Amino acid sequence: MKELNKLLKDHLHLVFIDLEGTQVTHEIIEIGAYKVDLRKDLTVKKIFKPFKVYVKPKGGIGNFVTKLTGIDSKIIREKGITFRLAQQQLQKYVGRQYKKCLFVAYGDQDAKMFIASAEHNMDASMEEARYVSKHTVDFAAFLKHYVTDEHGNGRSLSHNLELFNVKFEGQAHDACADAYNLILLYKAFLEKKDIVREEYRKTLLRSRSVPEPIRKIVTKIAETGSATIDDLNRSIDEELE
Repeated sequence: MKELNKLLKDHLHLVFIDLEGTQVTHEIIEIGAYKVDLRKDLTVKKIFKPFKVYVKPKGGIGNFVTKLTGIDSKIIREKGITFRLAQQQLQKYVGRQYKKCLFVAYGDQDAKMFIASAEHNMDASMEEARYVSKHTVDFAAFLKHYVTDEHGNGRSLSHNLELFNVKFEGQAHDACADAYNLILLYKAFLEKKDIVREEYRKTLLRSRSVPEPIRKIVTKIAETGSATIDDLNRSIDEELE
């Protein structure tokens, strides 16, 4: 798929990643990641064992985050490592493909959280944080071009999995589980082309950026199976009245 190729920029080594962060300072408190190798047609060739660490933030976690993720100060105190060590361990996990890989997240917040954590941890590598942030792509934004809800908005990870008839595996808001389910969504997007085609049709009809004459023609085609140049001309005339 041309647009997916543009998103991935010819990278065949991906790291599907999910982060949980503090409520106020948006520092990382958990990293979950899966290294994935792709075939040349961008389908998944191999999924490696997961990477998971808890990270000690400088700021407080926040009650809302604790209720959402189950991560509290006790877990961080007993299992957490410094952000600098987390950076090093993530790089070690990815291995020799580190400078050849692309990180894939669901939403744009994860890329920002690497920077926020580096800003709050002066012993950490800001250069490394910027590198990961710069090389992280937002699969949610990509998918929104093709799949939206009835209001034209993007869907959550779990709602999109449901749309593609894929069962969510594990516990939501566990970083490793969310990263793995992102892989499942990526695979479903490639494999279930009929669903993508139908949802893309709906998305085009909902789009506010499509000129009204074109929208009417697309609607007519969707409803009747065809439209003519006369239909287009009438639609344009109606718009100009």
